[in-house]
Amino acid sequence: MSETLQTPRGTRDILPSDQKYWQFLVKIFEKKSETFGCAKIETPIFEYAEVFTRSLGGASDIVSKEMYQVSRVKTTTQEGEEDKNLLILRPELTAGIARAYVEHGMKTWPQPVKLYYEGPIFRYERPQAGRYRIAHQMGVEIIGDAEPLTDSSVIFLAHQIFKKIGLSDIITIDINSIGCATCRPKMRKKLVEYFEKFLPSLCEDCNRRFADNPMRILDCKNEKCQKIIANAPQLVDMLCADCKTHFKSVLENLDNLQIPYNLNPRLVRGLDYYSRTVFEIFDSRDTGRQSTLMAGGRYDGLLKSFGTEATPAIGFAGGIERIVEKMKEMEIEPPQERQTDVCIVQIGEKAQKMCLPIVAQLDDQGIDAACILGKESLKGQLRTASQMKAKFCVIIGQREVIDKSAILRNMDDASQETIKMAKLIDILKERLG
Repeated sequence: MSETLQTPRGTRDILPSDQKYWQFLVKIFEKKSETFGCAKIETPIFEYAEVFTRSLGGASDIVSKEMYQVSRVKTTTQEGEEDKNLLILRPELTAGIARAYVEHGMKTWPQPVKLYYEGPIFRYERPQAGRYRIAHQMGVEIIGDAEPLTDSSVIFLAHQIFKKIGLSDIITIDINSIGCATCRPKMRKKLVEYFEKFLPSLCEDCNRRFADNPMRILDCKNEKCQKIIANAPQLVDMLCADCKTHFKSVLENLDNLQIPYNLNPRLVRGLDYYSRTVFEIFDSRDTGRQSTLMAGGRYDGLLKSFGTEATPAIGFAGGIERIVEKMKEMEIEPPQERQTDVCIVQIGEKAQKMCLPIVAQLDDQGIDAACILGKESLKGQLRTASQMKAKFCVIIGQREVIDKSAILRNMDDASQETIKMAKLIDILKERLG
């Protein structure tokens, strides 16, 4: 097959056999998020570049190496003027939600504003297991609450999601505090003093980070750099009094909630907007930390970069592809849900023509019905109905067409009876309750 007729490198098709995992995961995530009091938000797949360059940090890997620019044939605004602003396919969703919070005046809404989302992101990076150039994230953002209990509650929600899908026994939650604007100058000074003598041994990316944001050196996964990072000053030792009190309360709340965690004093996140609490959730067996399943933290200064007053906020995001792959690896089979209550099974051309009108009549009466059109045998159609978890099958053959009747089959016990078509709806209503 021609290369141009295949999926581009770093992308994939999500085939029907995988959809059950995606639907199961997203359904649990959405239900848990809504129970937590969150409302769904959707932001554009592309945004002006400034949304990300302001918030993510110009030296971050995403901004410097991974963003996709949107090309367009004609660049005019609705007023007919040329729009020279650069558009970017979103590499993450938090910055776009922060933009939406400011643009739509959400600060006037009842606080805190609790939002959840699910959708694709785009990053130009080296494809590997569980990492794609088009990936899908699900996440939660809580904006307008600075309390430590909110930090703990967000981590609790993330843990509940993993518990519900059956992965809580294999995950580890790493947590740290990276301080605030008061702590950062001291942290920067200590890290610069430590890493400066190792610059010749650090990778190219870490040398670049040293000049822009030395704290992000701690996020490097390079094995050689990791050995140097192991002896770096610990951020928790340099927290100001307020950050120490905040972080202590977060950990105490997690203990009260009986959420297991691992204090990782060198954990940072790869984006500049994070402050105070940060956390990552990963497979405990993934010693190389190559596939974080879910991560997040506080970003109390992000909203200020969009021209509004500083607003406390915290959130997390999880990679759907990675979590689905982990579910399959652990042989977690999503429960099969009923797709329909009644399935119309037909034999013969005249019976086939009756199927869709019957489905429409049942639907009008609030009965969930489906039909299997095609040339499948009776046995094949019943097998399909069983896979759909139908409660009843309505079987129509040539004789039933003439007699204006149908065979009603109970799919639970395989019992069946012949009924008049005129009584079908009333009987189904009674049997379905």
